[in-house]
Amino acid sequence: MVKPSCRTLATIGLMLWAIPSSAHQVHVSAQVRGSTIHGEAYFHGGVPVRDATVTAFDPSGQQIGTTRTDQQGEFSLKARFRCDHKLLVDAGEGHGAEFLIVAGQLPKRLPPRGNGRTSAKTSPDNEQLEAIRAEIGLLREQLSNYEQKIRLRDILGGIGYIVGIAGVTFYFLGVRRLRSKTGV
Repeated sequence: MVKPSCRTLATIGLMLWAIPSSAHQVHVSAQVRGSTIHGEAYFHGGVPVRDATVTAFDPSGQQIGTTRTDQQGEFSLKARFRCDHKLLVDAGEGHGAEFLIVAGQLPKRLPPRGNGRTSAKTSPDNEQLEAIRAEIGLLREQLSNYEQKIRLRDILGGIGYIVGIAGVTFYFLGVRRLRSKTGV
């Protein structure tokens, strides 16, 4: 017969094993100021991704730049071409994130890259474009903050999940105990 403390430990172990973790989820956001791409990378909860590699790729997948995040998780990269820039943040141990800067956000004075493929998006004059960029940056930040908040329904859902697993476990342990007592 298994001691109650062993059963309890086994049940808790099963519950913890089944709970997924998102503590290492990486977020990245970036915007263009002049011909420089400025951004930040952070883990779930707002913890900065420190000393991570940030690599930029053109639309054909060729590397066109690289930099590292600082102690606040911030980075900057000078754009040399007017094309879409796919930014990949490598936070190590398989954790990372990506972000797309479209060519229309970069200055027209920059030369095109490769076959000249750029984003199909056209942009209004510079003042309007800067206002739109600022607004999009704020919206991205608000959305990211919203995603990071632990909501009451998430907490209640997690508690319900744990109670459900515990209930199923205790049910099967009870059936097993009943069978051993009745000899079935």
